[in-house]
Amino acid sequence: MSDDEQNHGTPSASDGSDPNPDGKADSERAEYFSGEKGRTVPKAAWWVLAVALVVLLAFFLVRPAWFTRDADDHSLQVPADRHFVKTLAGSGHADGVWLTDDSPSTSYLVTLPADSGRSRTRLQLAGTSQIPDNSTVFLSVSMDGQQVFNNKLAAGDTEIETYIDVPEQIAADGRVRVQIRADGTRHDETCTPDHSAGLQIHLDPDSTVEAALDEPIRTVRDAVVSWDRNVTIVLADQGTQWRTAAAQMGIALTRAGHEVTFASDVPESDERSTILIGPDSTLREDGWSGPDGSAEGIAVGRLSDSPVLGVTTPDGAAISRYLTSPAITTADGAAADPAAISTPPLGGDQVALEALGADPAVGQITETRRWRIGYSLADLPEGRLPQSVSANFQLPDSPDDLRWILNVDLNGTLVASQSLNDTAGRVMIPLPPASELLENTLTLSVERDRDLGGCDVRVTSYPIQLQADSALGLGADPGAGFTAVSRILAPGFAVYLPGNSGENVVEQLNAIIPTLTEFIPAGENPDFRWNEEPAAGQPFILVGTAPDVSPLVSLTNGRIVAGPDNAALDIPAFDNGLLVEAVTGAGGAGGVMIQPRGSIGHTELPDFGRETAQVITPQGSFTINGDGTVSTEVPPRQDLPR
Repeated sequence: MSDDEQNHGTPSASDGSDPNPDGKADSERAEYFSGEKGRTVPKAAWWVLAVALVVLLAFFLVRPAWFTRDADDHSLQVPADRHFVKTLAGSGHADGVWLTDDSPSTSYLVTLPADSGRSRTRLQLAGTSQIPDNSTVFLSVSMDGQQVFNNKLAAGDTEIETYIDVPEQIAADGRVRVQIRADGTRHDETCTPDHSAGLQIHLDPDSTVEAALDEPIRTVRDAVVSWDRNVTIVLADQGTQWRTAAAQMGIALTRAGHEVTFASDVPESDERSTILIGPDSTLREDGWSGPDGSAEGIAVGRLSDSPVLGVTTPDGAAISRYLTSPAITTADGAAADPAAISTPPLGGDQVALEALGADPAVGQITETRRWRIGYSLADLPEGRLPQSVSANFQLPDSPDDLRWILNVDLNGTLVASQSLNDTAGRVMIPLPPASELLENTLTLSVERDRDLGGCDVRVTSYPIQLQADSALGLGADPGAGFTAVSRILAPGFAVYLPGNSGENVVEQLNAIIPTLTEFIPAGENPDFRWNEEPAAGQPFILVGTAPDVSPLVSLTNGRIVAGPDNAALDIPAFDNGLLVEAVTGAGGAGGVMIQPRGSIGHTELPDFGRETAQVITPQGSFTINGDGTVSTEVPPRQDLPR
């Protein structure tokens, strides 16, 4: 077969023939890559595909979360060490918050890290709502007084889950006051004086203010603002000076609103809210990595990749004052060494209500406005009992038929109720000493009362203000029982822990620190004298027993006994609990005796009043009177419920 025949008649190059004389087809083919079965793909399309793949790869490397993130994942997508979280539970609301018609709002303050930078800050609200069908209810959120969210809630039982960004200008100063409020009314066309919506909203304790940090927490002040309400103090060294520092830290933090737990080992959870106390070398042996070199004072280190504060100098007085005062804002480094810090004590015969936490700002009143003032006798000048409260209200001009009524409540006892003047209501209300406790709550309630009513009368909101010159007036009543102790301890005292006080330091501190905080004045850091008995003629707080202190009630041979020959009281003692009583020591000096036994956990303390002794256990407490009898709060005979 010839070559021509082999090529099936295809012209060969040697023929001299040119099937494409002008070369146009070859030029066009040069712009294409050969495709399947002779089809061609434009070269530009290949270039577009290549560029798209490069861009896709770049995004995959820079933002891998875009390709791996679940559609329902609302996290901030930052590592745990750069994720700042402050939950409602961490702010003190362990069970969350309930909003109702009687209590339609709540607020709390969140301090944000200042030195790590934030790329995004937001509020996550989670919870449930119960709204009647004939009511309209709005849930709103304000931050530093600026409303940033408002949403109508659906009727029935519904879930709440929403994310609200914190405006950058509001978060810029590092402090955000979050207020969550429910406003609602019925719209069933019924003429009633009560238009309550019948709402109930529960905000979960996991509702959170969170921030994506630019870098892990590295400064002392940022570590402090990261603490939750529950704080653990770990004693890496249980020597005498370190025990004292730990106790002073625990008292200061308890007074600042924390719930303190002492431990000998770092807890497995929530390491950020942990304080290590001990020498720098000991902390490092336990795995804490502080700043380079030996840290003196307080320092931020790493423990299991969490920022943990270490106290490496046994100066609990100065360090605890520093950590719980506004001066902590100067701790913008990895370490700080405060040497001295003091605050002025309250003084004089009057104490301003504003100094005790009363809000003097202008507020609004529709039906009732309340001011709750909490005060401890231990914090008042010389431990004196108040004899009166002087309240001065600025009231608005109002219709002739409207009256303003002031109700004054002291620890659940209505001590006064009277009308105020039309526009300037200054009143002086006596406070009965018998109603005073060691820790007191004074409530001033102003109510609006009108002669007119009905559906045609508009419900109006008025401005009202508690003036800054409102104050408690201190008296000369010496008090009785526990209410007399603050005046006895006011000149100065020490805490004595005689005997084998070092056998179980952690258990002992957990048992006594909450009670000690009740009796110790604000700003006071008493000396702890381990293995010593009270000095004659000096006020004291005694943990345990001492021969020169003769209490009314005793723990003897596993029994609680009181009265001559134990005739008034002789019962089995507790395994876990406290006996707290006002006592007199050698030389006639007065004080407080605390006898702990076992572990009581975070047992809620009772109110300390005019009684002589309290027996406190995890299940409850009871009072022992000055004659050794047990005080009963229930009537002698109770009717069964029908």
